[in-house]
Amino acid sequence: MKWRKWSVFGVLFAMFSLFILQPSTWVAAQSYSWTGEYYNNPYLQGSPAFTRTDGVLAFDFGNNSPGNGVGSDGFSVRWTALAAFGGGTYRFWALADDNIKITLDDGYTPILSTFGQTQIGQIVSADVPMTAGVHKVRVDYQEISGSAYAYVNWAPSGASGPNFPVPQVSYSNINNGQWAAQYFNNASLSGSPVLTQTEGSPSHNWGSGSPGASVPIDNFSARWTSTQALDAANYQLSVSADDGVRVFVDGNLVINEFHSASNTTYTANLNLGVGQHTIVVEYYEAGGNAFLNYNLNRVTSVIVTQPNVNPVNTGTTATVTAARLNVRDNPNASATILTKINIREVYPVVGKNGDSSWYQINVNGVVGWVSGRFVTIGGNQNVTVVAAGVPNVAQPVDTGFDVTALTTLNVRNAPSTRGTTVVAKMQRNETARIIGRTSNNLWWQINYNGTVGWVSSTYGRIQGGAVVGQIPVTG
Repeated sequence: MKWRKWSVFGVLFAMFSLFILQPSTWVAAQSYSWTGEYYNNPYLQGSPAFTRTDGVLAFDFGNNSPGNGVGSDGFSVRWTALAAFGGGTYRFWALADDNIKITLDDGYTPILSTFGQTQIGQIVSADVPMTAGVHKVRVDYQEISGSAYAYVNWAPSGASGPNFPVPQVSYSNINNGQWAAQYFNNASLSGSPVLTQTEGSPSHNWGSGSPGASVPIDNFSARWTSTQALDAANYQLSVSADDGVRVFVDGNLVINEFHSASNTTYTANLNLGVGQHTIVVEYYEAGGNAFLNYNLNRVTSVIVTQPNVNPVNTGTTATVTAARLNVRDNPNASATILTKINIREVYPVVGKNGDSSWYQINVNGVVGWVSGRFVTIGGNQNVTVVAAGVPNVAQPVDTGFDVTALTTLNVRNAPSTRGTTVVAKMQRNETARIIGRTSNNLWWQINYNGTVGWVSSTYGRIQGGAVVGQIPVTG
């Protein structure tokens, strides 16, 4: 009887070891799938038009319908999956046109969301502490009009960013009507206007002058009203003013910056349906120069898949033989660690160095290098020799995107606060052109009045509508 008890205990212990002591194998295999519920409305209302199993959450619907019973515009999707995680902090990424949010374990508050603040074509991320085990991941997606795509991925914090395709975003200026302009001889839009006229746009640069003989050069205000026929699309509203400005769209206050300012730009992202829309722009001038620049741009976003975004699977696998193995960004022992993997995990090999001492592998979307001493190579042995990945140190290019200092901001000679030199200081609300970034988007490389340096993204706000994926990694 004693022998039988111990035999049963041994079997149970073996089963416990198999399922509990090796949870990381679940993560390595990513053996989960998404249940996708597709709705023929943008609000996940009613019953889904259809439900299907999706292998990965990486879709470019373009201008097409995702399936029977769902239109090409005005639809929504809810994807859910049960996925295993190791303990520690994970970074979740999402890229979408139009809106997307991620919620864990049926929680009420999403870990990240672009609903209410659309960020078309911009990769958004969130770092989340995860307990070891299986967690429910829910992704809600909303398509309003135009192009449609949705991408989601995650990895242990510190890993390189996701290999999402790069969206190409273009802006076309819209001004479909005349504006009724009213000017007031005070800064508060009070009383009756002293000048009323029809204008082609609210944009003006009065300098140190006045809009008209009846309007003072300082302490005046103005209101422009226009009703315009617009297509169903995503729009970006942009206004620059000296001094204050606010904008209403269909009675909704979308920009509220009625205060003293000097050459400051404000933006708002709008999803507008087809039909007539009333836009009201209000402005006041306190003193000094006076100007207002108004732009309404239709946003067109198209996914363009870059060559070799995801390295080709060679049919070769690498099985980890070390208890814990570093995956690095270059094939040498001093290179940056992208992530760590565990014994007996198996990953596809996508390349190797010239003497086969290092192998390039794909760890659930994170591509990096492992030493050949700590892996067993199996499967097809025909692995292509690839060049080591090195940071882009070529002359940075003009990205077309600006960063605004939220406070007095140090411009440093390298992307770090330690051991670096402050080469310039940006003052609050000053802007500079972005020419590069770090792979984790914590630092922007900028050209500030001819000085090239680095600023922290914590204290430097990138312009609305910027496509971070189009900014080259330069450090």
